[in-house]
Parts: sequence; C-alpha cells; structure tokens
Amino acid sequence: MSTYKLTPNLTQAFDSKQIKNFTSKMLDKTTFDTMKTVAKWIISLLIFSISFSLSAQINYNKEAFRFYNNKGKVVNYQDLYEVCLKADIVLFGELHNNTIIHWLQLELAQDLIKDSTKKLVMGAEMFEQHQKIELMEYLQGVSDYKTLKKDTKLWLNFKTDYKPLVDAAKDNNVEFVATNIPRTFARSVARMGLDSFYTTLNDSVRQLMAPMPMPLDFKAPGYKELIESNFGAEHGLRPKRMVQAQAIKDATMAYFITQNLSQEQRFLHFNGAFHSNDFGGIVWYLKNYDKKKKVLVISSVESGTLEFNSEWKNQGDFILVVPENMAKSY
Repeated sequence: MSTYKLTPNLTQAFDSKQIKNFTSKMLDKTTFDTMKTVAKWIISLLIFSISFSLSAQINYNKEAFRFYNNKGKVVNYQDLYEVCLKADIVLFGELHNNTIIHWLQLELAQDLIKDSTKKLVMGAEMFEQHQKIELMEYLQGVSDYKTLKKDTKLWLNFKTDYKPLVDAAKDNNVEFVATNIPRTFARSVARMGLDSFYTTLNDSVRQLMAPMPMPLDFKAPGYKELIESNFGAEHGLRPKRMVQAQAIKDATMAYFITQNLSQEQRFLHFNGAFHSNDFGGIVWYLKNYDKKKKVLVISSVESGTLEFNSEWKNQGDFILVVPENMAKSY
C-alpha cells in the first residue's frame, strides 16, 4: 500500500517555474473571461443605445397644426375665434396648396357664420373683379358649378379647397366678394408700369381696380424685401414695376373689402399669406382706406417641427404652423 506525504504548501509541491506558468495560465483565462463578459455588456449597451436613439427620432405626437400669438405663445382655436369676434376684418393668410389650412378656413367661416352679433361677408383673392357676375349667379342658384367652371377661370384646386368656402356662403345666404384685380392687369403693370398702364384704360374698365392715384410706399413690409431681392430682374423686368404689380393687387383687394363692408358686418378674407404678412400689403392699404376698421391677421407657415420660430414674431396677430410634409392639393 502506497503512502503519500502531504505537502505543507505549493512551493513544496511545485517548483517556482511551474507556479509561474500555472499563475500565468489562470490569469490569462480569468482576463479572457472577464473581457468576454465586458464585451457582451458593451455590445448589449450599444444595441440598446441604437434602439433608443432610433425610437427617440420618432415623433409620436402627430399634431396637424398649432396656433401661436405674435409673441410665440401657444393658443388654442377658441382663443383665436374670440379675438376674431372683436375684429371688423379678418385676413386669413394661407399657403395655397395646404389642405389643413383650407380645412381650418372652412371651420372658421362656418363658426363666424353662426355668430349673431355681426353678419359675415366673405371674399377671396381667388376671384377677380371681372368674374363677379358669374360668382354672383352661382351664389344665387342661377347657375351650377359646371357653368361656373366653364365660364370662369378657376384655380386648379378650386373644387377641393375653395368651393367648400363658396358653398358655405351659398348655403347660408352669405355674400362672397370677388376682390382681386384681373391678373392680366397686374401682368401689364409689371411690363409697362402703373401710370402708363392706367392711361390705356377707359373709365368702365378702371372700375375693376383700386382708384387712382394709388399710394405706394416701396419701403412698406414685403415691398422693401422685393426691391432688395431684385425681384423680376431675372426675367428682364424692373423690380419697382414688379412691386407696383403686387401693390395694385393689394390695393384692389383692400378697396373692395372696404366697399363691401358695412358697420353691421364682419369681413373674412382669404388670401396668400404674403399679401398680409407683417401687416403690409392688404393691411397697409386697408389702413389707408379706413383707419377705423379693426383688422386681424392670421399668417400661415410650414415647418419641420411645430415649434415657434422667432422669425415669425409679429408676422401676424396669430401664426398658424403646419407640418411641411402635410398633404398638398397640387
């Protein structure tokens, strides 16, 4: 029977070289296992971080629009509506092809129609003065939409975006005014200049535009920027004449708004936002024609987010912000 002698410590069982090799192997294995564990944690952390980052980029708040006042404070529709009730003229500046803006225009029109304090009158840039007979016949049921479309050069998105507004007026016995100058007039002004063009017209045709002499400030909001951008020069046109063409549109719309508004009425007008932004354009001419009328401006902008941009400050009394990827009508 063999007898084994117990070793009091490792140094007696192994020589120093064996101990060194053993310790080195154990250390390598421990380090490897530790590194492998750490690597697994790092990979897991990276996967989690990437997943979190991707989810953080998703906007789960699918707001279709947001209203701000001109100081950048978020307001709701009721706030806007109640201020509209205190105004004589509401200019709803739009982006022509944005469907959510047109829906809000219709909602505001229908709500103002219900208000009993003042009878509503509606009007729009989209109808020109020489089209007023055809528009009136449609409103009074003398003609139908097919006839209106045949006899009038309607905007491409009229059926989807403006017909609901006109029909709301028709169904509620509300006047709808053609406020704009014939577009051929504006084009002629851009080529010839305002004074030269005006002398070519007879008295009956002159009734389709704002009366002359027409005040014009080339430094007014909007016009100043057009001059500085050399607007029209790329087409061989003079920037000041281009501003005159813009101004005769604004003046004509302002003139026919005031001509079709009595003390007991409120006017809701639809126009491109440029025509009323920064309280220039139509607003500037309204103040020239009747300083006593209280004018409220709603301006519309598109943005990648619905957060307020300081550049929009004082662009209107209210700023309507809509997503830039909102569905378009054309």
